[in-house]
Amino acid sequence: MRDRISHIPDELLLHILSSKSLQTKDVVATSVLSKRWRSLWHSIPKLEFDDLRFGRRYESFLQFVAATLNLVDLKSVKMFVLKCGHFGEYYGKSCDKFDSWLNTVLKSKLEYLNLWFPIGFDFLIRVPLPSTIFKCSSIRILKLARVNVSDLSDVNLPSLKTLHLTNVEFPNPESLALLLSKCVRLEELLLLSLEFPDDEVTKLNIGKLHNLVIAFVPVELFSMEAISNVTFLRLRKHNVFGDYEFPTFPVFYNLSHLEIQNGWTSMFSCLPNFPKLETLIIHEGQGRQGLDWLMETSPDVPLCISSHLKTFALFDFCYLQSEFEIVRFIMKNATVLRSVIIWTGKYSSDEAVNLRLLEPLSTYPKCSQNCSVFVNAPVENLYQSVYSKLVSHKDFSY
Repeated sequence: MRDRISHIPDELLLHILSSKSLQTKDVVATSVLSKRWRSLWHSIPKLEFDDLRFGRRYESFLQFVAATLNLVDLKSVKMFVLKCGHFGEYYGKSCDKFDSWLNTVLKSKLEYLNLWFPIGFDFLIRVPLPSTIFKCSSIRILKLARVNVSDLSDVNLPSLKTLHLTNVEFPNPESLALLLSKCVRLEELLLLSLEFPDDEVTKLNIGKLHNLVIAFVPVELFSMEAISNVTFLRLRKHNVFGDYEFPTFPVFYNLSHLEIQNGWTSMFSCLPNFPKLETLIIHEGQGRQGLDWLMETSPDVPLCISSHLKTFALFDFCYLQSEFEIVRFIMKNATVLRSVIIWTGKYSSDEAVNLRLLEPLSTYPKCSQNCSVFVNAPVENLYQSVYSKLVSHKDFSY
């Protein structure tokens, strides 16, 4: 076995050491295996640091990152991941070092950058980012969580295909607009809980993201025309407590999967604009105002329902007559429907409640004989959400 390992090419060993299951701390530990391995990790293409792996020895974590960046061959580094669960406790000691680390790795041909700071830390202070991040022409994947973006005047991200922004603070909406408008090759976009001064929200002019495939975005920030090429889409309100103007939807010719949060069931009137829709998931949230649509009109059956819809899910079900009518409408007219998923939330484990809901639904006429109705059932295997597609997306390959 020892002889076989000694004949493995360096390229293959580096590929193994760059697997998702190994962090840089583990990779460096392999240097004790043999003389050959002593300096092998210096050419590692992935650097991943997590301060939680060091327990409360935060000074050791800082020293380890600095030493690693000093020894590694930066020309080989393509991926940099930094997770700082204890960062808020050591903000004064860390901020300058953090800035220095980023500027160091950005000098290489970095393709993947993931910066994560803990939930709860954002209520205190955000980590400021150097503007050089947004001028790195080689980056293909950029994921930022709980950081502060400075006022952007120049963005150069011609290679960027994946952008995830979670709890990111912008100085103004225009900086976000500039960032998105410069991502001409973007395929995957997550915008979750963004913050602006005084929670200012305006319609941003970002042009059209022609290559976008997957999006999880607030509905208020830009026109739907900008993202109308997507295949998978999840819409939510930027501010769940505020009012919003229901958007105008162009035709989404490629859309097969749509998720809607916060009670936008008035989306039903827009279904003709999604001719290839196969999955429709509605989280009722706060409002029910759009649920009277079927009660007040006799709509034509949209093409997506009559010919394409396979999965329909309605969460936070409240036993309103209009909710039952929507489910009846779907089951009666969807020719290829496979799953109807109803979720009542807090009563999900109450068998009497489940039976009370199943009884009337089981009497509804079904256009598709392959259709099954699931009430408060585990939904993980019934459909894959847009968020799970984003999270499970293959991040990087060498």
